[in-house]
Amino acid sequence: MIRVFIYSLLALGVGAWLFSVLGDNPGYVLVSFGSWSLETTLVAMVLFLLLLLVLIYGLIHLASKLNPLGLFRGNSFLGASRRRKKAAQASEEGLRLLLLGHWQDAYKLLVENADRVESPVFNLLAASLAAWQRGDNSSTNYCLEQAVLKSQGGKPGIKSLKALLEYRSGKIEQSLAILLALDKEVPGSPYVLNLTKTIFQSVDDWEKLNALLPELEKYKVIKSDELIQLRETIASEKIRSITTETGGAAALIRQWENTDKKVRKGEEITLAYLHKLLEFSQDDEALTTASVFLKNQWSDRVVLLTGYIDAPDSGQLLVLLEKWLKSRPNNSPLMLSLGRASLRNRLWGKAREYFESTLRFSKSRELSAEANAELARLLDHMGEHAQSATLYGKAMEQLDHKLPDLPMPD
Repeated sequence: MIRVFIYSLLALGVGAWLFSVLGDNPGYVLVSFGSWSLETTLVAMVLFLLLLLVLIYGLIHLASKLNPLGLFRGNSFLGASRRRKKAAQASEEGLRLLLLGHWQDAYKLLVENADRVESPVFNLLAASLAAWQRGDNSSTNYCLEQAVLKSQGGKPGIKSLKALLEYRSGKIEQSLAILLALDKEVPGSPYVLNLTKTIFQSVDDWEKLNALLPELEKYKVIKSDELIQLRETIASEKIRSITTETGGAAALIRQWENTDKKVRKGEEITLAYLHKLLEFSQDDEALTTASVFLKNQWSDRVVLLTGYIDAPDSGQLLVLLEKWLKSRPNNSPLMLSLGRASLRNRLWGKAREYFESTLRFSKSRELSAEANAELARLLDHMGEHAQSATLYGKAMEQLDHKLPDLPMPD
């Protein structure tokens, strides 16, 4: 009613303005229909029309409040339009609350208005996220099931969301079952394939991941460099899985030779292969592999592992490492391996110098711990027990793995 009063005042104001403008010449209006005619001034006609509009608006507004004859009920055209507008506004508020983390309030608004908006699936999917965030699995499943029922053609997308929520909830098997079914229903989906890849990686199922690689490559789900890295990881795991019972050194070398040459250039697989070679006492092959790798690309981790190689020709390793030291004079992993190679050649003084140089240039606590331990062990066998004990104390505080068995002075 306040609006009607305001609009009436506006109409009167406009009429007054027209009267002041047209007061001297009010104009003439003749309306004739059959035998019926109406004569009046232009000002009077304008005022009449304005008052008529205000009256009509007031009646409509009053009718919407009192709702006579059910004209504004929910099942009427006018009522449905208003209801959809309010539902859309409530749904927008529900989405805002969802984004702000008010899961319960967001869920309530989204679900209550799902059947009142043009796209109920959107409300239901957003509500499923709200329910999942507050750990309500039954409500999450209910919303997703209702979304599937009301969806015209988006069922695969809804299922993929369910697979993601199952995976994030720790239900790996359920998520994987949905994804494998989806892959048959809509083959080549980048999202489905990528999530499947993630699950296989999380459960260390390298065989199935390897079988998935052709699809990942075919549909360009991942970039070429990531694909090579993935192949390297799979090949590395295959190497790590080889034991004496599954073929030992022969199976290990055969697996390495059957691996793609591009993959064999990686640091991860080279380290995995070197560790296994040392485990199976294949020191000659380990030396050859490390030498080839380090000639093409440098790796502190690989050169550090050379200190564990006990090749028959220990002098060859020492010469090779000293050659690399010329271009990397302050490389502490290299100097630590040089100290160990010197011990294998029974060059006690040189080994001591290399260990001390390692400590001087090392910026790694772990590497310093190893150098302290090696130097302490050497000095103990050389009769410098007090200094050895001090170094042992420093090393043991940080060292987390056993030192290799190396020759010591008598």
